[in-house]
Amino acid sequence: MWVVLTDPSKKGKKWDKDDFFATGRQDVKAALEKLRELGVKLDFNRALDFGCGVGRLSQALGEHFDRVDGVDVSASMIEHARALNRRPEKVTYHLNVKEDLSDFPSHTYSFIFSVISLQHIPPTFQKKYIVEFMRLLKPQGTAFFQTIHSHGWRSLVPHAAADAYRKIRSKGKAFIPLYAIPAKYVSLAAERNSCVITKHECSPYHGHESRYVCDHYVVTKQGPAPAAP
Repeated sequence: MWVVLTDPSKKGKKWDKDDFFATGRQDVKAALEKLRELGVKLDFNRALDFGCGVGRLSQALGEHFDRVDGVDVSASMIEHARALNRRPEKVTYHLNVKEDLSDFPSHTYSFIFSVISLQHIPPTFQKKYIVEFMRLLKPQGTAFFQTIHSHGWRSLVPHAAADAYRKIRSKGKAFIPLYAIPAKYVSLAAERNSCVITKHECSPYHGHESRYVCDHYVVTKQGPAPAAP
């Protein structure tokens, strides 16, 4: 849980399960309220939680959507998510170790949600996944996702050099990498994939990593909404 949500005060297995999942409900509630403020309408049929970890957000999404798919590259995260799944009738977890989301059919999701996940994926793959979000959305479906971009001196340092430095500093221990992508890439990806950026907000990335800026995107797929069954 601490790897998913790195609150310094919770390091060393100090997260309480109920408190941990309550943060997911707060984040989902805030995201859905933001969409309502923007006039975005969702059909609440099916949602995707990308980078689901142990299910912090997908469990909360299950309170609002008919079906939820949680996806993660980590087998151990998926194992824990399945063990902690309080909504098995609605929420399903999937291990995905591919460079894309090709196991999931196009035009499937009303809503795609991803925060504090893409930023830990190397840019080449991060960009592929963002395009995949746009493929997976239904017409009039919406993706709400977060990335980071670098600024100041950090924008001059290649990712490979930063990773080499982190490996030396960590002395062989595991570390959590950060990877920035420029906002212009998301704009171009949306333009090429029949999507529009309804909202793009920036905010400082907290603490010692203030050399990065958070980007939150609300992206909606164009086209007529599917007919009601």
